[in-house]
Amino acid sequence: MSFWSFLFRDRNHNYYALGLFVSFFLFYLVINSPYILYMEQNESELLARSPFYGVPFTLNLFNFDPSLYYGYDNASIIHPFINFLSGSLSSLSDYLSGNRFFLVIHSVINALSVVLIYYYLRKTDTINIIALLFALFFGMSSYTIYTALIPDSYIYAQFVILLSLLYLFYSRKEDRSRILPTALLAVTNFGITSTNIVPFFGALFVNMFQKRKYGFLAKFAWIVVYFLIGVASLTLLQVIIGSSWIHNWLQSLNNGGFSYTAPFSFSQHWKAIYMLVISPVLTPDITLVSPGIVAFATDLLQPYPLYVTIIGAALIIMAILGFIRSIATKEPWVLAPFLLFAFGLHIVTGYGLATFNNDLYLYAGHYLFVFFLLSARFVTSINHNLTRNLFIGIIAVFILATAANNIVKHGEALEVIQSSYSELKDTTAE
Repeated sequence: MSFWSFLFRDRNHNYYALGLFVSFFLFYLVINSPYILYMEQNESELLARSPFYGVPFTLNLFNFDPSLYYGYDNASIIHPFINFLSGSLSSLSDYLSGNRFFLVIHSVINALSVVLIYYYLRKTDTINIIALLFALFFGMSSYTIYTALIPDSYIYAQFVILLSLLYLFYSRKEDRSRILPTALLAVTNFGITSTNIVPFFGALFVNMFQKRKYGFLAKFAWIVVYFLIGVASLTLLQVIIGSSWIHNWLQSLNNGGFSYTAPFSFSQHWKAIYMLVISPVLTPDITLVSPGIVAFATDLLQPYPLYVTIIGAALIIMAILGFIRSIATKEPWVLAPFLLFAFGLHIVTGYGLATFNNDLYLYAGHYLFVFFLLSARFVTSINHNLTRNLFIGIIAVFILATAANNIVKHGEALEVIQSSYSELKDTTAE
C-alpha cells in the first residue's frame, strides 16, 4: 500500500479532515487580516523603523524574522536550503500582494498541520472525538495563529516534521522503511532547519529498531548515505546559483548561533517553561521590549492568569502520563527525540537564552505538537468510560478557554503595537 493510500483510505476521516482544513484556513485568514491591513495603512512609518532590510513585513513579533522575503541569497548553516523556497515565494509575492500572499499560503500550511495532527491520532487508534478535540486544541494554539501571519521558516519545519511522523508510522505499520522517500524527508528536514536532522534521525532509528535483529542497521546506513548525497547535490546547485550555506557557515553560526547561547539560570530563566510550552498555546500579554528594533515579545513583568497555568500544566502532565501509559510501545519513543533535543538545545546548551527577553516562543514548532499527541494518547488510554468522558469534557473546556484567550489577546496585541508606534512617533517628534 502506498503512503497516500494509507493516509486517505478512510472516507470518514477525510470528511473530518476537510472540515478541519476549511475551518482553520478561514480562521487564520480572518484573525490575521487586521495585522496585514495595519501594515498596509502605515507602510512608510513602519518601514522607517523596521529591522528587516526593507521587506514589506514590518512587525517584529516574538523574535520571528520574515526570512522568506530574503530571496535566493538567504542560505545559512541554520537553514541550509530554505533559500530555494524563499527565493521562489518572494518572487511570487512581488506579483501576488506580498503579505496577503504569504498569509494565504501559511494559512493553508497551518490548516494542513492541524489535519496531520488529526490523521496521526486516528492512524494511531485514537478515538475520533479525542482526535478531533486535540486537533482543534492544536489549531487554536497561539503558535499556529501567529505563524500563519509571519513569513518565517518555522511553519514549514513544523509541517514537515508532522508529515515525517506520519510517514514513520506508516513505515512501522508496513514493517518496512523505504530508503529514497525516507532520505528525501531527511534532506527536507535538514534543509529547512539543520538542527531538525538530529531528532529526525533519532526518531527514525527508534522506528526501525529491532531487538536481536541487526539487519535494520544496514538500511539505516543506506538512508544516511542517500541523505548525504541529497545534501551534496543541493549544495552543488547552490554553488552554481551563487549562494551556498557552506560559504557562510562560520558567519551564520556566529551571528545566529553562538551569539544566542547563554548558560541556564533558574533564577533568571524559570519562566522558560511558560515561554517554551505554555505561551505558544495560550497567547501571553506582549510589550515593546526593544524600542530600537521595535521588538514586541512576552511581557515578563505581567503575571500569568491562573487559567493559563492550569491549562498549560494540565497539557504537560497529560503528555507525561501519555508517555508513561504507552511506554511499552514504540510510539512515545519515536516522539521523544523531538522533546529531548529541544530540552538539550534550549535548556542544557542554552540556545536562545542570550536573547531570553526577546522570547523563546518562536522555537515551539519543533516540539510543541508532541504535547498534544501524547496528551491525546493518555486520554484514549483511559479504560473507564465515565472517567474518559470527564476528561473529554475538560479538554473541551480547555479548548474554549484557549480560543477565547487567543482571540482576545490577538486583538490586544495589535492594540499594543499601534499604541507603541504612536508613542515612538511622539517621542521622535519631540
